[in-house]
Amino acid sequence: MGRHDRRRSERQRKRRRRLNERAFIFEGDFSRCLGMVDRESWEFAVSMCGGNVAEAARQCGIDGVPEGAKALWGASKEAALQTYRAWQHRKRTKP
Repeated sequence: MGRHDRRRSERQRKRRRRLNERAFIFEGDFSRCLGMVDRESWEFAVSMCGGNVAEAARQCGIDGVPEGAKALWGASKEAALQTYRAWQHRKRTKP
């Protein structure tokens, strides 16, 4: 990871801490929220599981998480979905 990437990651962690964001675990199609994990526990679990959302969720005590599940950050599950949808929209409309 380059110096720029580390700084960006640190800024994101500070922002999540300041906004009291948590990780919300969703099925791959975002049809259902499977659970919520506090920030520190999630960051540790996902790093120990090599980015595998399903395995990290199991490590945090959320059972029945299928492969292909997604984790989104937010203060609430609605806020997490809204941020994700706005990001998808920007990504589609970016020239």
